[in-house]
Amino acid sequence: MPITFKPIELFGGAITANLPSSYADVSNIREVPDHQEIYLDASGFSSVIVEIAERVSDPPTDPEALKFHFEDIVDEHDTSRVWHTDVAQLVHLPPNAPCYTLLATTTPPAAINGNVHAKTPSFTAVLLTMIRLEAQSTDIVVTVNIPHIPGHQEPSDGEVNFEERKFGSLVEDGIKIRDEVWRSLEVRDWGLFGGGGDVS
Repeated sequence: MPITFKPIELFGGAITANLPSSYADVSNIREVPDHQEIYLDASGFSSVIVEIAERVSDPPTDPEALKFHFEDIVDEHDTSRVWHTDVAQLVHLPPNAPCYTLLATTTPPAAINGNVHAKTPSFTAVLLTMIRLEAQSTDIVVTVNIPHIPGHQEPSDGEVNFEERKFGSLVEDGIKIRDEVWRSLEVRDWGLFGGGGDVS
């Protein structure tokens, strides 16, 4: 089924982006930190998290900062692997705001040991995008999380092989969501970042 999108106001409308129509604002059911917006698939387990983070300057390089943000969200007990990194293009952001992306997977200890309980993912695919706003001392981090839950949204045998770039339907949908965020994300109020003006 094709994914339909709708425009969403984030952080009080300071940022806008298109997200899937089936995704719901998690803050309506539980408390979410002020620096995050979390949207969860109402009919599944996937989610999108938009986070306003302090700009990472140590480590100093952009690829290292991308790795830092990924490691920051991974549970210390999970096994993780980054499969692909690249430069991202977000059309509504100034050209001097570098953007980077990665595709990774995380696997909880229970899945590795074969002791998977209901709603414990066998693995989670992570599509992370980092937007670097130097003048605002800010990194915007957008994460699309795609858990693969046995018996729920488990791909068929042989469908997923990240080494061969066979990502399966769930991850392919996640890539469509990420790409739509790239096409639509726009900063409407640069004052969100504490007084820094437009980076253009």
